[in-house]
Amino acid sequence: MGVGKTTLIYTFENSDKNNKVNNEIDTPNNNNDDIGKIYQLSDGSLVKCYLYDTNGQEKFGALSDNYYRKADGCILVYDITNKESFNSIKKNYIPKIKEICKNNIQIVLIGNKLDLNFDRKVSVDEGSKLAIENKFNNFKETSCVDNINVINVFQSIIEITKFELKKNINKNNKNENIKIKHTAGGSGNKKNHKKNKVC
Repeated sequence: MGVGKTTLIYTFENSDKNNKVNNEIDTPNNNNDDIGKIYQLSDGSLVKCYLYDTNGQEKFGALSDNYYRKADGCILVYDITNKESFNSIKKNYIPKIKEICKNNIQIVLIGNKLDLNFDRKVSVDEGSKLAIENKFNNFKETSCVDNINVINVFQSIIEITKFELKKNINKNNKNENIKIKHTAGGSGNKKNHKKNKVC
């Protein structure tokens, strides 16, 4: 059984608030499979975001590397009832992120399956310590079953990623006097919304 990455994304994408925004604003383009969705953040702003789920592809190193290389933000998920999934974050995922990802990638650590707290194998302190040691942006424990912190944690990573991208754009404009134009890849949707990539 997995740690619940796919279910986390499904729960977030199908929340009433986000569903309303997606249905009313985001229009898929049949010529482009790489379609982002528009989400409404806590401050009311709209952000176009691409959420990539590695979905078990981690064992195919070259395939999953594409997710890491292009990501602006990353959500690392372990199962609080499975110590091995937590150890895998430390041994496998963190080194890969440091090796492949952008230096300014924004990272949130999630301990999932809080509804199974009675069978916990990883303490809150262990998760918090790992996040602090690696200077991650945030650490939360979540439950898709009880819908605890799911929307909050996704909005958090999108917001901090948006802030970092905006800061870098302003810095580049000031120092290099160039205008950065954001467009969707290829012939995709050209709506003027900030675009984040999160894996």
